[in-house]
Amino acid sequence: MFRDRAQRVRDGYQVNCEHCSGLLTLNRDSEDPFIRRALRTAKEIRAAMEAVPVTTRVDASTRSM
Repeated sequence: MFRDRAQRVRDGYQVNCEHCSGLLTLNRDSEDPFIRRALRTAKEIRAAMEAVPVTTRVDASTRSM
């Protein structure tokens, strides 16, 4: 398991494993269901973020200051 920003996680993305320092390449053709799920979830999150109006995102970010 790893955590990374949805904007970064795309087909061909590479990340180092925190435990073994091995290089993981996320590929949509992978046989590993967890890699495919991570790619699918990141895509869904990016789509949801794009669907939110820009003014709503700006208002939310200024409130947290």
